[in-house]
Amino acid sequence: MSYKNVVNVCFPEESYCSVEAQTKDGNPVVIVIQDSLKKFEFKDIFGWNLSIVFYLNDVGNNGMSNGNEISIIQDYCESLEKIFNDNPEKPNALFLFRETYDGVCHVVWRVHDVNKVDAILQKVIEENKQPREFDYVMEYDEEWKLVEWYLQDFPQ
Repeated sequence: MSYKNVVNVCFPEESYCSVEAQTKDGNPVVIVIQDSLKKFEFKDIFGWNLSIVFYLNDVGNNGMSNGNEISIIQDYCESLEKIFNDNPEKPNALFLFRETYDGVCHVVWRVHDVNKVDAILQKVIEENKQPREFDYVMEYDEEWKLVEWYLQDFPQ
């Protein structure tokens, strides 16, 4: 006889905060964080950290995007997220943050089924349909140590 371990995950209502900072060179950094995940109780179920770095085409002297670069990345990330989460009742990837600085846009999701997301990203690369060049890394991080800085309480 075999038993399946079933867990009912409660997802918090999404809420976001934005943080402005500076690089070591004094260039601006803009971060949008889903702060509703700060107290998320099921971190171990989303134990994989997916980090994608998009390389922006149109940037100013301060490394920030000109024109609609961020909108292009944001729209693309939303479409990726829909593919990652093809079953809205059981999301597979949770958007955590997007930060823009020095000509890149860094986006992080927390992932449950890493194989599914990796297959999707490999297909995207093979088809070469992404709007900007990107690199990605997935690391196992059950305790969310890689992202703990983004989960702090920032001053208002």
